[in-house]
Amino acid sequence: MVFNSLIFIFMFLPIVYLAYTFIPTWTCKCSILVICSLLFYSWGQPASLVLMLVTILWDYFTGLELSLYEGKKRKVIFWIGVLFHVLILMVYKYFNFIFGFTSIHVQLALPVGLSFFTFSAISYLADVYLGKSKAQNNILSLALYLSFFGKVSMGPIVQYHDMEVFLTKQHKITVVQFGEAFQRIIKGLAKKVIVADQLSSMYSTLSTNTTCLGTWLCAIAYMLQIYFDFSGYSDMAIGISRLFGFEFDENFDHPYIANSVQNFWRRWHISLSRWFRDYIYIPLGGNRVSDSLYIRNIFVVWFLTGIWHGASMNFIVWGLYYGVLLLIERFVWKDKLSQLPKFIQHIYTLFLVLIGWVFFYSPSLKDAGSTILALFGIGTNGIWDNQVLFSLRQNLILIVIAIIFSMPIFDVIEKRIVYIWKQKAVVFNVCFWCVLFLISLAFIVGNTFQSFLYFAF
Repeated sequence: MVFNSLIFIFMFLPIVYLAYTFIPTWTCKCSILVICSLLFYSWGQPASLVLMLVTILWDYFTGLELSLYEGKKRKVIFWIGVLFHVLILMVYKYFNFIFGFTSIHVQLALPVGLSFFTFSAISYLADVYLGKSKAQNNILSLALYLSFFGKVSMGPIVQYHDMEVFLTKQHKITVVQFGEAFQRIIKGLAKKVIVADQLSSMYSTLSTNTTCLGTWLCAIAYMLQIYFDFSGYSDMAIGISRLFGFEFDENFDHPYIANSVQNFWRRWHISLSRWFRDYIYIPLGGNRVSDSLYIRNIFVVWFLTGIWHGASMNFIVWGLYYGVLLLIERFVWKDKLSQLPKFIQHIYTLFLVLIGWVFFYSPSLKDAGSTILALFGIGTNGIWDNQVLFSLRQNLILIVIAIIFSMPIFDVIEKRIVYIWKQKAVVFNVCFWCVLFLISLAFIVGNTFQSFLYFAF
């Protein structure tokens, strides 16, 4: 089941919310959320339910074991617990990639959100092992953390110690918070179905175009699509979670206004960056080590970031590409980049990020190389053709809207309206979000269904 389906919007979410609201005790509320989350997760892929249940049981008993021992035995238990999750990832996601040079081939359907809930499972074990949290004695609470439908499919990757406080009792929300939660859900839905899905059509149309301008437009369309698609999902996930009293941190902070690659990654998929920082980068020594060890740490983190996204050399190169860029900014650019005009810093960052997305969406490294060369007019069939001009005319307004709303201009306008209109702004906001919701529903009904991009990871 997915957030942008009518069955979720008009059946699943309302029923679960009403049941959660009117059931009296926290144990019953927690039970309802766990049961419904498992239903949500296994919808359309029932076999994946077994893997989720195994993951919950494994973490529950491993956590209890960690609470019983100290020293070397505790360390061994922790690493066995982590290796179990890594092994599952390898079997489902990386087995054929690792053994691709042999005749061994395993055909397994990749469970939705495997990389996301696996990182959540490892987060729980790590937090217990490092003493950030106590082992969870209530299996329902742990099951809710791992399977909660608001984050199980595509994150955010909420670390256990951040969610722990919400797993013991209900956190009631006010009417204002209820309205803000729904506003966030509508905002995310609109990003997905009104903007991202239309950009997807443009990207698909131009993906086989071999002209220079066509290549640029295709890359730009994907660059904008993946932002509105993934940030739209994150907005919906955060809004849905707030309906049930869970407070998750932001996962995106207008990454395309970044003025450096480092700044971009402080704004893009923030929960993933935090996970790698807290559980890989800092334990390796972070930046409080020699230059050689710092370089090692960067490459380890970005190799793992790349491979986390998929079993392909493209993703590995994509990850290492960012590792190299971050090292260049630290050791070559140093303070020189910040001394350039803001506009130049911004263009520099956007260009490098766009090149990164070429590696991300290309079927192979060879295709990625050809696309990058085409951006510079090498190996193309001219500057443009009729298909490119037609697509540009058809989608120019869409591109402009996407560029404008990838910046924080919407938030500025909203605050300005509230400041000027005061009480009238409340009525305007309600009308605006209701109209936007209806428009989003019209797009869902009128267009072919498209899943979220990050479902593949």
